[in-house]
Amino acid sequence: MASRIGLVMVLSSDTARARAFYSDLLGYEQVDQLSSPDGEFLFLHSSAGGPDIAIQDAAKQDYGIPSARGGLSAAFIVDDADATYAAWQAKEVEFVSEVIDIGAGRMFTVKDPDGNYIEVYHLNPDLLAMRKQIGWD
Repeated sequence: MASRIGLVMVLSSDTARARAFYSDLLGYEQVDQLSSPDGEFLFLHSSAGGPDIAIQDAAKQDYGIPSARGGLSAAFIVDDADATYAAWQAKEVEFVSEVIDIGAGRMFTVKDPDGNYIEVYHLNPDLLAMRKQIGWD
């Protein structure tokens, strides 16, 4: 059975701060109809496609996920990782790595406001063309 990431769940100690991170830096927009009015659960969607993001107040619901250890690293594709890295230098972002070549493209790693690792990457044009040719994109 084939699957794909449809939703990335982010457990957060400050949902408003997490929303600002994913909105301001990655272009996600809050969907009010799917978010709780009290801000304990926020649903974000990107017009660029890909998985949606759910931000949950970790103090209210942890879904059995221990917040002290482990976690999930989400990877976000952008048009140009180097340009994104340069633009984020002027923002309050905790960088874990500089931009590195990963063979298939380039990527860097940051932490979101709750310390979750986030990869930001772009794929080389030839790989993007191949993915389209085989129907992956």
